[in-house]
Amino acid sequence: MKKIPVKRSSKILLYKTLCSVIVLCLWNGCKSPAGISSASSASLSLKSDEAVFASVLDHSFRFNTLSARIKVDLNSEQKEMSATAQLKMVCGERMQLSIQPFFGIELFRIELTHDSVKMLDRMNKRYMAESIEALKADATIDFNFHNLQSLLTGALFIPGEQEISPKQMRRFRITKDLHAAHLNIKDEDGRVYTFTTDGEEQLRSTSVRDKTGKYRVTWDYSDYQSVGKQRFPYKMKAAVAVAPGKQTSLALAFSDAVVNRPLNTEFSVPAGYKRESFSQIFKWLNKQ
Repeated sequence: MKKIPVKRSSKILLYKTLCSVIVLCLWNGCKSPAGISSASSASLSLKSDEAVFASVLDHSFRFNTLSARIKVDLNSEQKEMSATAQLKMVCGERMQLSIQPFFGIELFRIELTHDSVKMLDRMNKRYMAESIEALKADATIDFNFHNLQSLLTGALFIPGEQEISPKQMRRFRITKDLHAAHLNIKDEDGRVYTFTTDGEEQLRSTSVRDKTGKYRVTWDYSDYQSVGKQRFPYKMKAAVAVAPGKQTSLALAFSDAVVNRPLNTEFSVPAGYKRESFSQIFKWLNKQ
């Protein structure tokens, strides 16, 4: 991978990651899962839709708090870069991502809640604080914090909603084949969400495509490991396709995942930091 100076690559990675994560909570595309056994697939094909749906919900990762280290690799036509980060999530409340390229020293921090986005740039002594509503208007995207938390933990969700229950099964179209179960649902704008499981009803792919089929994102899960009494996907790979031949990919490798321990999620802006808007940051990013 091409080496890029820490300052430049870290700044670009932060903003690219922020933009990619927000877009990815909205879009996704369909991909066949890997590592599926024929034995479990055979038993899956005999299950009822109700049993499959209930099992997928039962395999959803549940937590009050979650913390983990993440290695982030970003690839696009113009850039190749990597960094390490610390993730902290409080279920239904907030998510913080601390970018720490070396020696555990924080250079950037991003915080997402159900109604706001904040960013702290320690290198350039500036910060961004926007409401989700303002961000939607500025970036013309629909952002849902709860859907994003589900994406980052390999859980089934309903677009735009906070919770999902067995009673909502009939909102999905469920198909099964020899390899997997596919749960499809549309949002109000015609985007199609496809959740693909393996034979044990663990999520292997969450995907969304627009109604034209030209815009697609895939989010794949692998390397499930035990965290407490549950299974968590330690490797995730996302790909955003905005046009034929143009794709940006984001790979996340988790480590040291811990659940249900007290977390310090303080987000304070030091004195002297300059406030900038999301649009200003976008303009800066386009010049890099």
